Amino acid sequence: MKATDIMIHSVITVRGSDTVETVLRKFVEYGIGGMPIINDGGRMMGYISDGDIMRAFAKNYQSLHVVETGMYVMTFFEAMDDDEIFAEEFREFCQHRVLDVGVRRVISVKGDDPIDVIARVLSERKIKKVPVVHDGNLIGIISRGDVIRKVVYRYLGGI
Repeated sequence: MKATDIMIHSVITVRGSDTVETVLRKFVEYGIGGMPIINDGGRMMGYISDGDIMRAFAKNYQSLHVVETGMYVMTFFEAMDDDEIFAEEFREFCQHRVLDVGVRRVISVKGDDPIDVIARVLSERKIKKVPVVHDGNLIGIISRGDVIRKVVYRYLGGI
């Protein structure tokens, strides 16, 4: 089994010139926490995750308090609903360009990489999803859940 056998083909993406607001709206609309950043030709430019957004906001604005604990980020919002400072800072932050917040060096796999390589990349790099590329162009994406579902269906006969 290889990447093209288990990848999701229709990937939710953003453009490098999009704003953080566009990303956040897609996160909410599609129930996702990260997506590839591509150019108009479909080439990978980077990746942006909910963690990237939280870290960038906490680094630049006083109203979000973040405590790093290993690979997890715990957030503490203080009176978010009534906090005018938070609201003002958040609206300003939402106008930042995606490429200013996301990462440009993306870990990816190739379409013909076998499932054990993909699982190892996800595990060793401690990432939730990995883009699948061919000649620098995004062709799909694979999550940890996609790998587990394939293994379950193949070896436990599905559910």
